[in-house]
Amino acid sequence: MNAELLQYALRVLAVRAYSEAALQRKLLRRGSAAEVEAVLAEVRRMGYLDDRKYAEGYARLYQGRWGAAKIRRSLKAKGVPDRIIDEVLRALEPEGDPVAEALALLERYQSRHKGDKPKAIRFLANRGFSFAAALEAWARYEAGGG
Repeated sequence: MNAELLQYALRVLAVRAYSEAALQRKLLRRGSAAEVEAVLAEVRRMGYLDDRKYAEGYARLYQGRWGAAKIRRSLKAKGVPDRIIDEVLRALEPEGDPVAEALALLERYQSRHKGDKPKAIRFLANRGFSFAAALEAWARYEAGGG
């Protein structure tokens, strides 16, 4: 195993968490595929690389600001396997009410929509909320005197 590549991987992971696919892409710039696989196996064995823990932390970080769809797209772009994404999002579902989260965003960022329904719905859709959740949040926002 390439000791320099292992040290580099550990330094990179000390700064911030990476998904396995993202770390692999980063390491491939510095070593061969065989060296990278050996380093990834060693880092995994050491407990510093776990896609499930990475996805759980990432989803919790963005749970109140993004909807499930945007979290899913972002994790997928980072190379997290679909199976893990599904499990993590399913585990987070009971904790959060998407309509309540969307309503909180409408109230917090009133300058983004200025009371305009189409702008508000686009704002929530861009944050990854479903159309149904966005509409329900808008209805609650209007009823509350937003």
